[in-house]
Amino acid sequence: MPRTSVFYGWWVVAGFSAMTFTSTGIRHAVGPFLKPITADLGLDRATFSFVIAISLFLYGLFGPFAGVLLDRFGARVTASAGTLLVVASLVLTGMVRNFWEFALVYGVLLSLGLALTGPVLASGVVARWFSKRRGMTLSLLGSASMTGMSLLVPTVTWLILTLGWRTAYMLIGVGVLVIMLPLSLWVIRESPESMGLGADGAPPEPGATAASKLRVTATAAMQTLAFWQLAGSFFTCGFSMSLLSAHGVPMLTDHGYTPMFASWTFGVLGGSAIGGTVLLGYLSDRLGRRPLLSSIYAGRILIFAGFFLIRDNPAAMLIVAVLGGITMAGTGSMTSALTADIWGRFSVSRVLGVIFLVHQTGSAIGSWLAGAIFEATGGYGAMFVVACVFLFCAAIVSLHVDMQGRPVWRAAPAV
Repeated sequence: MPRTSVFYGWWVVAGFSAMTFTSTGIRHAVGPFLKPITADLGLDRATFSFVIAISLFLYGLFGPFAGVLLDRFGARVTASAGTLLVVASLVLTGMVRNFWEFALVYGVLLSLGLALTGPVLASGVVARWFSKRRGMTLSLLGSASMTGMSLLVPTVTWLILTLGWRTAYMLIGVGVLVIMLPLSLWVIRESPESMGLGADGAPPEPGATAASKLRVTATAAMQTLAFWQLAGSFFTCGFSMSLLSAHGVPMLTDHGYTPMFASWTFGVLGGSAIGGTVLLGYLSDRLGRRPLLSSIYAGRILIFAGFFLIRDNPAAMLIVAVLGGITMAGTGSMTSALTADIWGRFSVSRVLGVIFLVHQTGSAIGSWLAGAIFEATGGYGAMFVVACVFLFCAAIVSLHVDMQGRPVWRAAPAV
């Protein structure tokens, strides 16, 4: 009788999709907490935003650390420790009494926990399980992220209105414990080799083990042109997306749209990204990742132009949001897949961790610069021009990523 059991890698994808849905949703569901937290702790919006900025930057800074822990302790230990840290941080956030406690618990501890359960860990492990369907499986993780963003925000809002922000954070912590800890302990597995399998369910190579597989360090990858091509284009992703996430709604209200319509527009944008991301992953496994990644960046130029230029036309704006979803989440899955294609499936966690740090740096700079330009000019026009120029450059660079990963220089040997 032929074997009909499901390849265990799909269970790993399902487990990490649920974890990514939860952790990414928590990271993006901070907006509803702004007013109740600032009122309760006596903070202003600038101070609250400063803590969020610290959290975003540290989230990226802890990414390489997550890759190191994955290689040293394995996926289950890393994910379980991260889950427990997220749970403790959420419960403690519901108990903070002043700015410093809020900054330490939410800005630092929660960022570390989310980094240990977020896309760097998930992409690094999933990339080990698949080769032929790598684009599809990594895109499923991206789709889970967008779903978390779309669904957890209204859920969190309802909890705050019903039970208060402190109880809401504590209940979210309980939910994380119930959902993510069992997955970390009993579903997540480090690699197919650890279970006597090969990538995509193929027979394992003779004598192959997870420990025997080649691992390229982030330092070695940083000596190649391919690394800087991927990191530079991903910087542009963070730079441009922070413009929409932090300033998109107020910009649309400046253009005459109601706050509710502006919010729905970006909800539609996130919702349409769910299916678009999976489609792009499917196509990348057949057409190649570089053309798809380049097309995503180029398409984002048109979407950004539409968001800024369309005035007093709600129907046209919603069309832009639906089409724009295709360009929103695919960059992460394509960058992860290219990282595995170039440096090997066991090198993704460490290399992608540093690339993700560059992405988060772009997010921080883009968010800050958009506000500074608005204060200086009274509008976002100049910032959208800068973002579109960056996206054009990213589209060109992505099309020519060096798939051989050849070094362009070598670090000096230690004395």
